[in-house]
Order: sequence, then structure tokens, then C-alpha cells
Amino acid sequence: IPTTGRALLANATVPSAVTGGTLNHIGDGLGRADIQIEHGEIAAIAPPGLLDRRDGVTVVDLDGGLVLPGFVDMHTHLDKGHIWPRRPNPDGTFPGALEAVSADRPARWTAADLRRRMDFALRCAHAHGTVMIRTHLDSIPPQDDISWPVFAEIRQDWMDRVELQASALYGVESLLIPGFLDRIADTVLKTGGTLGAVTYMIEGLEGHIDALFRAAAERGLDLDFHVDETADPQARSLALIAEGALRNRFEGRIVCGHCCSLARQEADDVDRTLDLVAKAGIGVVSLPLCNMYLMDRQAGRTPRWRGVTLLHEMKARGIPVAVASDNTR
Repeated sequence: IPTTGRALLANATVPSAVTGGTLNHIGDGLGRADIQIEHGEIAAIAPPGLLDRRDGVTVVDLDGGLVLPGFVDMHTHLDKGHIWPRRPNPDGTFPGALEAVSADRPARWTAADLRRRMDFALRCAHAHGTVMIRTHLDSIPPQDDISWPVFAEIRQDWMDRVELQASALYGVESLLIPGFLDRIADTVLKTGGTLGAVTYMIEGLEGHIDALFRAAAERGLDLDFHVDETADPQARSLALIAEGALRNRFEGRIVCGHCCSLARQEADDVDRTLDLVAKAGIGVVSLPLCNMYLMDRQAGRTPRWRGVTLLHEMKARGIPVAVASDNTR
């Protein structure tokens, strides 16, 4: 397919859900269409035979081949990817994963190591049709001075193939370190990223949340939090973030990933939290592959969670919901 000029992808099969259902319906939620491409971008989609096929238009007959929108992965950790051969998680638990990364990071995460693993992950993602990735970068000093410059270089290398975004990742308790928040927020601003944190139910959490909202607002940054990645139903930082967004009248975009403990809470508490999330305009990213593997792993017992039901309840309230991979370890 040429990247310049005009082309026509003829006789494509496309999901009716992404075209408004106006194309020739062939069953199973699919339709047949021609797709007009101009300078590498979609210019028109129409039933077969209706678009321009004059001289100068390159026609590629797909013979009914399926055309899908590119994949968008809203929550990954490219800096953690592909360390399993040298640092496995033998028991498959969440603490085991944290321990593996905590040991591998200071020992091995040089600029060269990060570049090699991140580039391999991107080549894999690109080969399978991914067009945008948001990666969280471990930003605990001194790792921030290594990972963010590497990310900026890789984003430039891949700009014509995969759009890359980065979000700062660190435990919210790091905000107790004098000067830390300004340091990482300025790094994010300089690199064109998103500010974030991992929230836990620690003393003073509401004050930390307010500080993050202020730092983001002052710099015009969006926010992306790791939230309540635990089976403990008392973990309720999602509600506190929503309240903080409303209290601070934050005008940027907010995303909360994981939100696992919500699936273990009583219905009234869930309803109150989801109402706050909807009012605050927060988007939620679910990580089923990761969290179904890591959460509540106990031998001899099947965990029972309300995850799928919660996603339907979020969508019913108009809460933007995405499903992402989290990691390729």
C-alpha cells in the first residue's frame, strides 16, 4: 500500500460496529466495503464499487480479507518487559512480581538494556497491528534519569509506526521525599508525558492526591494512576481520586488503571464510587490478563470476583473503559 498518493483497498471485510453499520451487511456483525486511502490515511469507506478507481489510484483487491482498526494498548510497562528469563516469578503472585522487578531494576536496567528490551517489545506489538502504546516508566531515582531519556529516543525512532506515550510510576509515598514531586513532574513535562503514581491507603493520601492534582494543573499535564491493585476491599483510593478531581476542579484527563479492590466491595460502596468516577470524568483501564493471573492466587481455591459485571456497570454510567495488557514479562 503506497504511503503517498491515493489507493483503494477493494473488497474488504470490516466490523459493522466501527463503520456505523451502513455497509453491505454479510452477517456476524461484518460488512463488505472499499476503503479509500489518501497519503497514508483513510479518506472514505463505502460499499464496494462506489469509490473512485480512475487512473492514478492504486487498487489493492483484498478478496474479502478482514480489516480492523489498529490496536491501542493504554497500559503497559515496556521497561519491565522480557525480564522473565533472568528474573522469573516462580510462585506467580503479585508480591513475587514486585520482588522480581525490585531486584532486577537496580542490577540490570541500564540504558542499553532498556533500549534492547523496549525495542523488541515494540517490534512484536507493531507486527501484530498495535498503533499506540502508553507505557508506565518506573521513576524512582536514579532510574528516572535513565528511563525517560531512553524513552524519548525510542519514541522518536518509532514515531512513524507506533505512537508512544509515557506515564511516571512510583509509590505515592515517594511524595514524602522533599522535592521529589517537582522533580518528576518537570521531567514528565520536558518529555511530554503523563504524571501518575501508585496509590495505597496510607496516612495523608488525600493530601498527596491534592498535591498531584496541583502539580499536574500547574504544568498542564494529564494524570494516570495505578489504583487499588489488591484484593483488600478496604482499598478505596479510586473514590478518593475522584473526590480529589472534583475538589480541585481538575480540567485535564484522568485515567485509573487496575481498580481491583472494587470487585470485592459491597454494592452500595461500588455504586457510590462509580457515581463519583462518572462525575469526575475519569477513564478506567482494566488489566484482566495481568490481574486474573496475579490477584488472589491461593492453592486449592477458585477466586470469585465481580470484574466483568463492574465493567458493564461502568459503561452504563458513561465511564470510558479500556482493556489493556499491562506487561509482556
